[in-house]
Amino acid sequence: MKCPRCQQDNPSEAKFCLECGTPLTRADSDDPQLGSYTDLRRALSEAVDQQTATSGILQVISDSPSDVQPVLDTVVAHASRLCSARDAQIFRREGEQLRLVAHYGPIPTGPVGEFTMPLSRGTINGRAVLEQRRLQVSDLRAESTEYPEGQAISLKFGHRTVLTVPLLRHGVAIGTLSVRRAEVRPFTDAQARLLQTFADQAVIAIENVRLFTELQTSNRELAAALDTQTATSDILRVISRSQTDVQPVFDAIVASAARLLRGYFGALARLVGDRIELAATTFTTSTEDPAVRAAFPYSVHSEGTHAQAIRQAP
Repeated sequence: MKCPRCQQDNPSEAKFCLECGTPLTRADSDDPQLGSYTDLRRALSEAVDQQTATSGILQVISDSPSDVQPVLDTVVAHASRLCSARDAQIFRREGEQLRLVAHYGPIPTGPVGEFTMPLSRGTINGRAVLEQRRLQVSDLRAESTEYPEGQAISLKFGHRTVLTVPLLRHGVAIGTLSVRRAEVRPFTDAQARLLQTFADQAVIAIENVRLFTELQTSNRELAAALDTQTATSDILRVISRSQTDVQPVFDAIVASAARLLRGYFGALARLVGDRIELAATTFTTSTEDPAVRAAFPYSVHSEGTHAQAIRQAP
């Protein structure tokens, strides 16, 4: 069979040109499964749009390792547009409720970060989380028995058709991604699969931020432990070198304490009899050091901070 576009000869049973991919139809054929060249271009355009959206989301994930909000905002924008929806929403589970964390589109909704709904089977988002599966309701206004809370929300905000997919992390639903239409017009299976892809990307972003935050916390703890170990080693080194003079040891202790605790200055006092005497300070200027030293010695029974700490010590 000759291709009408590139004139390539193809086997008689071929449905597409082996050279350029153009659908092949016989002059007497009325097979509805054989799409037109326009259909093929439309499908290709949709595939390119989806790939572009996926790449854009992955780029935002890469650019926002510690902040998930830009990713969620990008996900709902792409989901609304590519699923031909009026809007898109992401809810995250918080105990026994779902909190709105991202929204895109003209259908009214509650404030992002503040609006919540109960985690119940009476809402399509709640049921999607509890049953961990994709759900679609063609006309939420007509579902007073199955989705009573959902119907009330529909009447309040003006949407009718809703498609919701759960955000699944390690098999556990942590939220939902949903798209809505103001009219009764169900979403196709292809749009449902696409929405699930966007939901998976949202989960990746949430997980990346969680891991990045945990890594930062771990690094800070490790750095603090290393600083503490280094300070301890420095003090022990000073002790070994100053067996007959305690002052270098006191100076090293107060300097390390001020540095590790990020204090403006440090002072070390010691109890001699019933009097508190200054043993070391980090102040070194001619004006500040004398001012601190002038406050010592004083009675352990006074209201000074050192005195109170000594009296309250176990």
